[in-house]
Amino acid sequence: MVWIIFAAIIWLFIIVFLRSLLGRFWSAGFWAILVGYFLNDIFIKNQFYLFEDLYYPFEGMPIGYLVALAGVGIIVVRFLPEEKVWQLPYLLLFSALFTVLEYFAVEQGFLLYLNWSLYYSFFYKLIAFITITWLSSLTVKRRKGYFYR
Repeated sequence: MVWIIFAAIIWLFIIVFLRSLLGRFWSAGFWAILVGYFLNDIFIKNQFYLFEDLYYPFEGMPIGYLVALAGVGIIVVRFLPEEKVWQLPYLLLFSALFTVLEYFAVEQGFLLYLNWSLYYSFFYKLIAFITITWLSSLTVKRRKGYFYR
């Protein structure tokens, strides 16, 4: 149930604050689901970690988690700084934020580490966010100027 609540919070934020931009950034959500699914599938099948509290599972992952990944991808790409020098610190910050959220998920028993650590998780998230950002740069049209942000 916690994964459904997580997805609801992410999508509520998007509906309230980013509704008008959803048509432009939907492909970032698609890339986030694709990257997140394939990476999590590899790690789950090799027993690095397991999701607990699976109400609606899909290949060992909660469906709420995958829906939340789409929202996270949209948020990350939407607020990505246009200046290249700020993009890596931004992605490092997002990776750290979601690693802290994952720490709470582990502490509450929603995620079980088998051959995994938070250190690995941070770098996994960083690589995933970089990949999502790169793939989204191929499909999301970024317009210059303040009013289009």
